[in-house]
Amino acid sequence: MKSISFSLIVALLLTVGASMAQQNLESKQGNIIEALSNADSVTNATVKIYQDKRIEKLISNRHSNGGSKQVTASGYRVQVFSSNAQRTGKNDAFRIEKQIRDEFPEQAIYVNYDSPFWKVRVGDFKTQAQAQAFRSQLISTFPQMRSEIYLVREQIIISNK
Repeated sequence: MKSISFSLIVALLLTVGASMAQQNLESKQGNIIEALSNADSVTNATVKIYQDKRIEKLISNRHSNGGSKQVTASGYRVQVFSSNAQRTGKNDAFRIEKQIRDEFPEQAIYVNYDSPFWKVRVGDFKTQAQAQAFRSQLISTFPQMRSEIYLVREQIIISNK
C-alpha cells in the first residue's frame, strides 16, 4: 500500500513537471516566424520569409488565445477550377490559385483535393448576390476561364473566435 502511494505521488510529480517544462518551452519559442527571422548566433545568417500576411495573423491569433475556433455558416463560393487529370490537376490548381491571389489578394482561396478532383474555390460570401458580383469580376479579369467559373453552395468561414 505504501509503495503504491509513493508510486502515485512520483507519477503525479513527473506529470506536473513535464507539463510545466512544456509550457515554459512554448513561452520561450513564441512565434515561429519571429524565431526564424532572428539572426543565427554562429553564422549571423537570417531567413527571409515571403508569405501571405494572413498566415502570420492566424499564427499570432492562435498563439494568443490558445487556439482558434472557426465560425461557419451556409453560404457561397465561386469555383474557378476542377480537374481529375492525374498528371496535371494538382499543378494546374496551384497555378490558378496563384493567378487569382495575385489579382485578388483580399479573397480567401481554397484548393481542395476530393478524390479524384482538384478544385479551386474563392471567397466566403454570405449571399448569392455577393458571390455573383465577384463571379462577374473574375470573368472580366480571366475571360479564358469563363466556362469553368460558377457558384457553389458551401459551408463558409465567417470568423475565427
